[in-house]
Amino acid sequence: MPYFARHFYMRKMCGIKVGKHTSVHWGCFFTGNNIIIDDNSVINRFCYVDGRGPLYIGKNVNISHYTIIHTLTHVTNSPSFHAIAKPVALMDHCWIGARAIILPGVTVGEGSVVAAGSVVVKDVPPYTIVGGNPAKIIGQRTRDLQYKTTYFPFFDTDIQ
Repeated sequence: MPYFARHFYMRKMCGIKVGKHTSVHWGCFFTGNNIIIDDNSVINRFCYVDGRGPLYIGKNVNISHYTIIHTLTHVTNSPSFHAIAKPVALMDHCWIGARAIILPGVTVGEGSVVAAGSVVVKDVPPYTIVGGNPAKIIGQRTRDLQYKTTYFPFFDTDIQ
């Protein structure tokens, strides 16, 4: 299915807001419709994106393969084991590595990087690199980010 058809389906049938030049790849699974994906963002193959609670994905965000984003959890000590939604925000120029897990209530700050396989349980400050389980600060990222995240079907066109 071409991108324009997928975006039409996401917008009209699912109620998900999708920005300009955003790329959502095959095999992604979306639940709920409380999702805003801003311009120039890429969600790679086989990601699980939970929109039962509020989810905001900013501009120029790159979400790598098999990433899991949760906005809903259960109250562990509740006698009824009821669910609770907590908003998740991935701010502009974030890069989420493959197989990372973002848990409910987390904001990943502007320009931050989440290393592959990390489990993010608390907010990530802007321009910070985190990794591990649970994710901890392992470095800083430059603040001079000017790129636009784009996806090319034959993506080796810009490799240097």
